[in-house]
Amino acid sequence: MNDTNGTNGTDEAHEHRETTVEGVRLHWVRAGSGTPVVLLHGWPQTWYAWRKVIPRLARDHEVFAVDLPGLGDSGSSPRGHGVRIAADLLDAWRAELGLDRVHVVGHDLGGPIGYAWAAAHPAHVRSFTLLAVPLHGFGLTELIARAGLWHFGFFAVPGLAEELAEGRERILLEHFYGHAMETGAIRPADVDTYLRSYTRPGRLANGFAYYRNVRADTAAIAELARAPLPMPTLAIGSGRAGGPAPLHSLGQVAPATRGAVIDDSGHYLPEERPGPLLSVLGPFLTEADRS
Repeated sequence: MNDTNGTNGTDEAHEHRETTVEGVRLHWVRAGSGTPVVLLHGWPQTWYAWRKVIPRLARDHEVFAVDLPGLGDSGSSPRGHGVRIAADLLDAWRAELGLDRVHVVGHDLGGPIGYAWAAAHPAHVRSFTLLAVPLHGFGLTELIARAGLWHFGFFAVPGLAEELAEGRERILLEHFYGHAMETGAIRPADVDTYLRSYTRPGRLANGFAYYRNVRADTAAIAELARAPLPMPTLAIGSGRAGGPAPLHSLGQVAPATRGAVIDDSGHYLPEERPGPLLSVLGPFLTEADRS
């Protein structure tokens, strides 16, 4: 395990480190002390998506924000990139760090990865929180159709998106960041930070690989969902992007799920509405600590 001693211009209390697990280099950021909370970002983002959430969570918890395999400063997996593959790598990373039971919070792509982690390794996950996305096979297809999410099909075509986006990464990614409903939630400087990652060789292709694995991931989640999640679960939706879809989705595989919708937020909850998000997430984690 190596400390890279960088802060990326964020809170100096952050520690940037790398751990190699099963031949895959995972980059992660740590802050605070207490029961561990692992934050999993979405696409097209990195650990940096949690920059507004980490300082508050770190008052009561040891917080880990991980770059998903193949994204950010994490290395690519020789097994490819998919929800179950990432979930198993993250549990191996947890074991390598000597962590026992962790809270898992997943936004966007990090949501189904977090679910697969909790479902496949329930003894190691203290609680699971799903943010702003339904799960594969449990509402995702319906949301794609209802909201006209064209990029799922586009990114699934092998090789096409990479060819068209090479040298035009800013145009592509700014289209998605532009869906943030809160003005200033993702500033030009934040876009620059994300682009420093996504303009590196292979990073866009790795992200698209997750979209190309949807069929296999849907089958994997369906198999995992045969047993309901045993730990406390929370789902939080964005009122201006999908609404209660995460609640309806997670409730099918974890019937005791509690939920909320942050009405005035777009899809990027951790960046658009960190305060309201923490007002729901914080008490849930505190209660789950006692379970």
